[in-house]
Amino acid sequence: MIEKEILTNTDSVYNYKDGDKVLGYLEIRFVDGVIDIMNLFVNEENRKQGIATSLMEEMFKKENYSRIMLEVNENNIEALRLYNKLGFKEISLRDRYYGEDTAIIMEKVK
Repeated sequence: MIEKEILTNTDSVYNYKDGDKVLGYLEIRFVDGVIDIMNLFVNEENRKQGIATSLMEEMFKKENYSRIMLEVNENNIEALRLYNKLGFKEISLRDRYYGEDTAIIMEKVK
């Protein structure tokens, strides 16, 4: 079950729950029609079960956005696969954003 929790007037979190246990969450900031994905996390033992995809798809359905922005470490191959599968496109790079690693800036336009 996915529940949306409103944290502030701009910040929300989608929690993927099994009973009372949170298996994963998607934290977003929503300003002027643009969603910034702040964090997407799934417990290690619950990965590869479609939880991250379900969280993202729930957000797509519930939010009235014009575009979604995120950044991801170039070496986070699983996250890159997910974002590409969901229609995000690379728009920019930030060299050495994560120490020696580059951040890939991605967006999805509605």
